[in-house]
Amino acid sequence: MGVWNQMRGCRRVLNSSTVMFAGNKQGFISIRWSTAGYSMDTAKHLGSGSECPPLKPGTLRVYSMRFCPYAERTRLVLAAKHIPHEVVNLDLKQKPEWYVAKHAVGKVPALELDNHFVPESLVTCDLLEQLYPEPALYPADPWAKARDQFMVEQFNACINTMHKTLRLSEDAEAMQELAEKSRKRMRPFEEELIRRGTPFYHGDHPGMLDFMIWPWMERLPAFQTLGLAILPEQTAPSPDSAKHLREWMTRMQGHPAVKDCLISTETHSRFLSDLRKGTQDYNMEGN
Repeated sequence: MGVWNQMRGCRRVLNSSTVMFAGNKQGFISIRWSTAGYSMDTAKHLGSGSECPPLKPGTLRVYSMRFCPYAERTRLVLAAKHIPHEVVNLDLKQKPEWYVAKHAVGKVPALELDNHFVPESLVTCDLLEQLYPEPALYPADPWAKARDQFMVEQFNACINTMHKTLRLSEDAEAMQELAEKSRKRMRPFEEELIRRGTPFYHGDHPGMLDFMIWPWMERLPAFQTLGLAILPEQTAPSPDSAKHLREWMTRMQGHPAVKDCLISTETHSRFLSDLRKGTQDYNMEGN
């Protein structure tokens, strides 16, 4: 399995207090309050040999991994829409047999509710938009919505560049080439903010496009510690500057849903460094 596929999940680091702990055979489950309301996280990532935690009728569950940007997408939408849910974190190196039985590919995120099970980040986020239409994260205008979906699709090129970084070690020349390619691929997102002239891509508040690209933007400073400087240096404005993207990132960091999911640059850097070496610990400490 590639190192990037092993990142497909993420446990949200909540800015709220744990109010109860309940024991189970895998360790502990923490019950928390967040902007999304009632939420339950498995304290540790469940792996091979574990048992699937019982799912109560009517309870929405998201399968995740703490450091996965794809699963963070789903967590962001859950938080933005204040949807009560529980989280089960999974060890993606030693996947639980019961999860592979549900989803043969074994990736996260996935949503489960009663007899329904749906995987994949974009699919789960669009499903949540349909099931919980308020607040709306897509524009009402079909053309504007299609534009947002196109931009999300275009962002895959940026993700692929970051993916390649994890396969390189100390090749400074290759890193420089990747950085230059990354800046070119990121440029349309700077231009889109300029074109729209709004604080967020969705307008005055973040929407689906904002939340779908944020997990990788959150990790940009951590990727820089690996040698991949994607955004231009903060110098005098120039045609290649990313002034609007940097300002957007600052605004995103202050949004309650993002705060619920945010992991520090230091912790991201430690995880990415270990992931590159294949020694990642999904249960590593750090916020």
